[in-house]
Amino acid sequence: MRKPLCNAIFLASLPAYVQAAVISESDRGSIEFNVEAAASVMSAGENYTGTPGDKHWQEAYIKGDLAATRQINIDHSIYGSLGVIALGTFGDGDAGGFTTGDESKAHLENAFVGWRYKDGLLDLSAGRQNFVLGDGFLIAGDALSPGEGFDQFSNGSLDRGGAYYLAGRKSFDNTLILKVDPDGPVRGDLFWLKSDNNFQQRPELTGVNLEYVDGSLGTIGVSYMRVTDLDVGKGLGLYDNRDGMNTFSVRAQGTAGVEELFLNFEYAIESGGDQAKKDATAWTAEAGWMFSGLPWTPIVNYRYAIFSGDKAGTADDESFDPLFFGVTRGFGTWFQGEVAANYAGPFNSGNNVNRLDITLLPQENIALGVQYWKFGKEENNDFEAKELDLYAFWGINDNFSVIPLIGVYEPEGTVNTGLQGNDDKNIYMQAMVMFNY
Repeated sequence: MRKPLCNAIFLASLPAYVQAAVISESDRGSIEFNVEAAASVMSAGENYTGTPGDKHWQEAYIKGDLAATRQINIDHSIYGSLGVIALGTFGDGDAGGFTTGDESKAHLENAFVGWRYKDGLLDLSAGRQNFVLGDGFLIAGDALSPGEGFDQFSNGSLDRGGAYYLAGRKSFDNTLILKVDPDGPVRGDLFWLKSDNNFQQRPELTGVNLEYVDGSLGTIGVSYMRVTDLDVGKGLGLYDNRDGMNTFSVRAQGTAGVEELFLNFEYAIESGGDQAKKDATAWTAEAGWMFSGLPWTPIVNYRYAIFSGDKAGTADDESFDPLFFGVTRGFGTWFQGEVAANYAGPFNSGNNVNRLDITLLPQENIALGVQYWKFGKEENNDFEAKELDLYAFWGINDNFSVIPLIGVYEPEGTVNTGLQGNDDKNIYMQAMVMFNY
């Protein structure tokens, strides 16, 4: 089994709580209180709001969850969680204009109950909770959290409290999820997800996921989902064509039995639609190698991804809808480029992306990384650009982590140079602190 590529690579996919405050514990169950928090200071030499100049802002969130489990008998158990989150953005607001710097809110984040049968043979849960599909290429929670930045252009407020980059809010407004995991390599999920995110136009999705899991080789998965409801015309109206859209995907991830190797692949097709016919595709292929015999254990990874763009002169909509993609394995999955994916574009639609990632592990709790990005265009979505990101991860202890990062983004396409107002290099810096208990 491939060992983890240090916490820096997986910082966003770590369990939400490294430790927990145990309130009550017995042979029949437990009650725990968990806390997760993050704060970051950011600055960008250029911005993409239509007004030239630099931006300096801060983001923070803290969320607490009360989690309980109860064993009913040898075969049956129940569980649940209730949690809240407080978050906000301060200063100038982010470089993409999603926030103004005046956002702060408190929300109910988790509120779900579940039932397990025979240690997870069947696991049925319902309520407000997170859901991740595979590698997060299509679904990694309802994490997009704008503030008031685009409210003046919107049919209704988009404000979810800010902390746009940190994306502390991940739970869907309502869910019904059945996980089936019998003995053997095959497992699956049936799911219904309802979003209350006005930026996403509050979609409902129904889907099925089937996976073949081999502990030494990896996982092969196939999934299908359909957008069964959408607030057409609401928000910014960006996603009207996802109403009634079908999405089919196939993916694979693992080591193929070679400990130092990492492979990842996913292909997605979007079709149907009640507003306009979708005819879109996206795929990615990735390979990495860990040089475990060398000092500082260098890890070299290359990935290519392509997302179709809308073609001129056709009635169909060929632009790929990225749905609820999010962070799963750390920087670059699936927010591609710290400046590009978060502020400048492209945003996983109408573009192709080359990424080279090199990571060094000088100590067990320290990682140093560099990522080089080359963004190309598909059809008319001209967000061509280059970006270089340098970051470090320092796990101070089991609870605190510090992650500084500096990025250099150079726009080349007509869209992003127009938004930036020039083709100058944009220097982006941030320092982030994370806490889990």
